Amino acid sequence: MSAAIEQAVDEVLAKEIEPGGPGAAVAILKKGRFIIRKAYGLADLEWNTPLLPDAVFRIASLTKQFTAVAVMMLAERGLVSIDEPIERYLADWPSRDRRITVRHLLNHTSGVWRHDSELVERTLRPNPPVEEVLKLIFAKPFEFAPGERYSYNNSGYLLLGAIIGAVSGRTYEAFLREEIFEPLGMTRTGILRHEVVTPLRARGYVRGRKRFHNARLDAMNWSHAAGALGSTLDDLARWDQAIRTHRLVSAQTLEVMLADTPLADGSRFPYGFGWGTANYRGDRVYHHTGGISGFACQMLHFRDEDLTTIVLSNLYLFPFDKVTRAMMRAAKGFSQPAATRPTPEQLAACTGRFEGEWPLVIADIDADLGALGERTLCNRSDPEVEYRFSELREGRFQRLDYASPLWPVSTLRRVGAN
Repeated sequence: MSAAIEQAVDEVLAKEIEPGGPGAAVAILKKGRFIIRKAYGLADLEWNTPLLPDAVFRIASLTKQFTAVAVMMLAERGLVSIDEPIERYLADWPSRDRRITVRHLLNHTSGVWRHDSELVERTLRPNPPVEEVLKLIFAKPFEFAPGERYSYNNSGYLLLGAIIGAVSGRTYEAFLREEIFEPLGMTRTGILRHEVVTPLRARGYVRGRKRFHNARLDAMNWSHAAGALGSTLDDLARWDQAIRTHRLVSAQTLEVMLADTPLADGSRFPYGFGWGTANYRGDRVYHHTGGISGFACQMLHFRDEDLTTIVLSNLYLFPFDKVTRAMMRAAKGFSQPAATRPTPEQLAACTGRFEGEWPLVIADIDADLGALGERTLCNRSDPEVEYRFSELREGRFQRLDYASPLWPVSTLRRVGAN
């Protein structure tokens, strides 16, 4: 069984990693044991050094689950109440008649100013003390009323890091090290500083038009409790088992953390505290992704069986979600949906530019374009991601629902005449 899984994973990674380019370390864990633990590509292009499964990667927003668990550890000790306003723990927080709770920060519904949304490109920023970044967040106006909607927010997790420090009497970094990393034997996980010599650290890359480039260094204090950690496959495997066996927080607390977030309009958003939630082909899962200058990652856990996938890459915008789903299919024995060639009539009705939270162009010259039905297209290289069309007007669909298995559906509208 494992040989067949390994062959399937090898085939997937061979399609996504260029010879002589950066790569990825990947793992599949079943009942706490590795059934896949491999690395592909290079850790350092200048030295032609291959990646090893032991490599240290920046894990970007996977950091958020550690921050969320730390908050809930303090909550279980009676030191934090997640439904209390944050000024109870942050004495300098200017509430300005907005009742923002710890819960709002955990599930990205606070509406606090996002410090990475308006300032200069993050790789060009200085690296001020975290306290100075917090002062900026304190001073800026809110974006919306707390609880009104979900809006992914790194500032909220910097505030959570400050709460952890204020309540515990230790720095955020010290609390995680003493209460999580050291007890679990996660000896190679921590805030990954540029100036510290880190054995087996993978170097980060970005893809240019014709070749790969070294990624610019990212000021770590802008990420901090939202995205500054580095880790390895082995340490994340220890983390997975600690969560599953309730070494850090109880089963009841974990259920609270994995509950979808209710919004003011009565809807629910599939994100809890530090993890997104989804249903994949009938299986409940929780997961998170991360992307930061030079690195990309995803870690996914099945809720009702002890099965986990990990993807760590030293290439920014590496297709971690596509690779994660391929690994899930390999582990579960699932097949890909079958796509056919779209007809000329389908192409005429579906192609064009659509915009919503982001733009998408469906081009009739795309050789990878496939059809899953009369009103559903896909890329044949990844047919699980569906382009669902509706609202036919004068021979052209006006609405496109972008449906990827692990994410909420995104609606886009046709723009222009084409």
